[in-house]
Amino acid sequence: MGSFQVGAGLSRLEDTVDAVRAAVRQALDQADTTQAQWALCFFTAAHLSRADVLRRTVLDDTGCQAFAGCSAMGVIGQGEEAELTPAVAVLVGSTPGTDAQSGVLPLDGEGLAGYSALAEWSGGSKALLVLPDTFRANHETLADMLQKTLPDLPIFGAGAVDDGTLGISLQVGMEGVRSNSMAVLGLFGGFDLAVGITQSCSPVGDPHFITKVQEHTLIELDGGSALAAYIEQGQVLGIETMQQASLELLFGFPLDTQAPSFTGEGCLVRHLAGFDQDTQGLMIPHPMTAHAALGFMHRSADSAEQDMERMVTG
Repeated sequence: MGSFQVGAGLSRLEDTVDAVRAAVRQALDQADTTQAQWALCFFTAAHLSRADVLRRTVLDDTGCQAFAGCSAMGVIGQGEEAELTPAVAVLVGSTPGTDAQSGVLPLDGEGLAGYSALAEWSGGSKALLVLPDTFRANHETLADMLQKTLPDLPIFGAGAVDDGTLGISLQVGMEGVRSNSMAVLGLFGGFDLAVGITQSCSPVGDPHFITKVQEHTLIELDGGSALAAYIEQGQVLGIETMQQASLELLFGFPLDTQAPSFTGEGCLVRHLAGFDQDTQGLMIPHPMTAHAALGFMHRSADSAEQDMERMVTG
């Protein structure tokens, strides 16, 4: 099997071009190569307005033939995390005997058929990274569509977001910069593959049951105010403001309703998206139903590190 040449870089420089070039240099040096076969780039909201320049710089400086990326609230690289501050993270790779295919596709799935050869390939490992617009994608619908269109292809990814102030995310690729889309990168060849999920948070308090909900607005938990329960849990954790709570106190939705689990691959985690004045409810970008289980999840540097270690070593 081929040996992956992979490198990562992270820059906190405010100028977009300088930041990308610094991150690319780090990544190429770590990969011990001067040209990448494929590249990924993640950038915080401070670089949203120059995403087109960011894209061109990544392509020029890596020389890659497949590229995908998106905006994010925070990025990681070189053993560091940067959140709510100007930052660019770049991952590059080059592996003999491995091919890469990328694109920026509409959320309705148009163009996914072009990846059927990748899905049908049987000469080794294969995987498709998907980075959808979190603000506009219905993730359950998207997951079902991907499974039906490419049933034999392992799929993983993350949602594209901003810093929570604009409600805008961008997806980038070889074709350009888009929103209301998904950036994808497929890899197939002679390599070993393992995929895991880290939620970067850990469950806190006892699980709750949803007793009143209106679409994406959570109104009651266990027969009482969901807002009051949320505030109470935040106070226990020493969270002082709703802004801090929206970043640190999240909601876990177990995938197995019969045996709910709130760790790793056992649940989906969602941020607080807003507050509904009429119902005094919490707005959460996730489909909810009455009587379903829900758990509060605490995101901190310690919990993120612990969950990352669990995923990598588990």
